[in-house]
Amino acid sequence: MFGKTKQTLTRIGAFILAVAAPAVFAADPASGGSGAGIDLSPLTNNINFGSVLTGIMAVAGSLIVLYAGSAGVRWILRMVRGA
Repeated sequence: MFGKTKQTLTRIGAFILAVAAPAVFAADPASGGSGAGIDLSPLTNNINFGSVLTGIMAVAGSLIVLYAGSAGVRWILRMVRGA
């Protein structure tokens, strides 16, 4: 009896979270904030994005991140299966 109640409450909670989360993230910023975010232009002014080497390094970095992410997921799945 209590198993079904717990499962129902879990599903209701997940539904409420799924409905409420987008509204929280889409809310206006705090009244004291600028709302424009962080200005990173001093860091990126000296980078020449027109270079071919920059494009190659960006693709290489993306591939490294994808590989590291998939390796991490495989590692976590091995740990979960072994537990």
